[in-house]
Formats: sequence, structure tokens, C-alpha cells
Amino acid sequence: MATSRTTWVDSNLVRQSLRLGLSVVITCAIAHHFERIIFLWYPLVAVIFVVDDDDENTLEAARGRILGTVTGGLITFMVHTILSGWMGILVSVLLIIPLLRRLGWISGLSTAVLISIMFLGVPDYAQLDWTYVFNRSIDTLIGIVVALVMSRLLWPKSRLARLAELDAYQKQLFHQRLHVHQQALQQGQTAERVNAGPLTHTLLEMDRLVSTATNQPSRTQRAMTQQRWRQRMLLWHALHTRLFLMERLMERYYRQHHQPSPQLSRQFDRTPPLHWERLHLTELTDRLPALRIALEEQITELRWLMRSQARLEQAITP
Repeated sequence: MATSRTTWVDSNLVRQSLRLGLSVVITCAIAHHFERIIFLWYPLVAVIFVVDDDDENTLEAARGRILGTVTGGLITFMVHTILSGWMGILVSVLLIIPLLRRLGWISGLSTAVLISIMFLGVPDYAQLDWTYVFNRSIDTLIGIVVALVMSRLLWPKSRLARLAELDAYQKQLFHQRLHVHQQALQQGQTAERVNAGPLTHTLLEMDRLVSTATNQPSRTQRAMTQQRWRQRMLLWHALHTRLFLMERLMERYYRQHHQPSPQLSRQFDRTPPLHWERLHLTELTDRLPALRIALEEQITELRWLMRSQARLEQAITP
């Protein structure tokens, strides 16, 4: 399974690299053909900042890039007539930050600060006039347009599609771990230790996508609410906790039992319907009451959470 995960990550990285590389090549070709872009740095930085694996993030980055470029250029132009050097950069930043916060353009903050530093880095400050600010804004806009077009043409992917992909992969990993324990209990052997890294990594990536949904367009936020992603993430966190606690108890069970356990193995079978009844392990001897009670509690709660997850998915499925 680790091989499958590696392949998925590598393919995603290759796509992102191709998208970014082609965007840079096209931007350079446009600059060379029209010969109006004096500083190729501006459109290339725009491409690097805007291109993102998530199309919705790409649009947000493009918006922030445009607003940051215009705001940073205007404020820096006004400041440079009074101050220069690092003092001028300091005053520009002190004006840019509260202004963008007041206007709600936080996504363009880093771009505006970068523009201020680059503009005030011009050798002759007399060159910094309205024409210079306008031309550099156009240069940045060219890079943004190229990045947006390439993001739409090459492997477009939305946040919701990415979440659905990660959710399916998470289920595959989760049920594979349960199957490992089922097979070990049926054969009376110790279950092989499975790497928990992919499970945790996928969960953290899903958390990141869901937590940043507040910065997305209202249409995306409504879709996230309709698909109950916050509730689904709460269930996934609870399932992870119960799974890891159960596996620690199973390691102790394997150390003390070396015989098949039909009753326990049936608890990891997803074929029959999951019920709400509490598990009662009758095959464990009374000399291990603590282990028996702990296993009964953790496996029961794990199955309850799995049933809740299945019912929630049925409720949101069209």
C-alpha cells in the first residue's frame, strides 16, 4: 500500500511541476515576443505565486496578486517622493498592512510588501513614476493570466474533488488495517505492524483543505456544508484515535494468545451490517479481565463510529 501512496504523490507532483514549468516557458515566450516586458522578474514571480494544485486556490492567489500589486505600487509611489531606502520600505509596509486588513485583502499582503521592496530597490528613485507602476502591474497581470489559463487547461482539480479522493484513500487504508487484524486472528498469528504515516498524512491534508474553506467562494462553502465535511472530519479523528488505541490493546493480546480467535476476527469483518450492540468477549479467560474490558470498549466504540460514518455518508449521498 505504501507503493500505491508513493505513486499517487509522485504523479501529483509531476503534474504540478509540468503545469508550473509550462507556465514559466509560455510567460518567457510572451515577454520575448512582444519585447515590452523590461523586467521578466515580475511576471515570473506572479506565475510562481499563483500556480497551485487547487484551482480555487489559484483564483484566490491571482486575486491577491492583482490587489497586492496595485496597492503596493500606489503606496510605494507616494512614499518614495518623501523617503527612500529602508526607511521608505518601512513606512510603506506600515501603511500597506493596515490598509489591506481594513479592505479585507489579506491574501495580497505578501505581494504588496514584495512590490514595495522591489520598487524601492530601483537604482534611481526618479524612475518610479505612474508609468513605471502601471507597466509593472501589466507585467504581473500577464503572468497571472498565463497561470490561470494553464491551471484550467492542465489537470483542473477542485477542493471538493481532492477531498473526495483523499477520503476514499483514507477508507482504503483504514479497512486494510482492519483486514490485517482479521487475518491474523483467523490464523492465530501476530499481526504485522503497519506504518501509520500514510493515515496521519492523509488526515492532516484533509484537515488543511477543510480548515481553509472559510476563505473560499460562497458556492464552495455551501457545497462543503452540504457534504458535511466538518462532521466527517470529526468522525475521522475519532476513528483514528480508537483505531490506534485498539491496536495497542491488540499487541498485548497477540503477546498472550497464539491461537485462532473467531469471535474477535468477526468484529473486523465489514460484510455483515454493523449493529449498536455492545461487544461481549466470551472467549477471553477471566484471568485477563482488564484486557477483555478494554478490548470490548474500544472495539465497540470503533464499530459504532464506523456505523455513524456509514449513515452520514448515506444521508448526504444523492
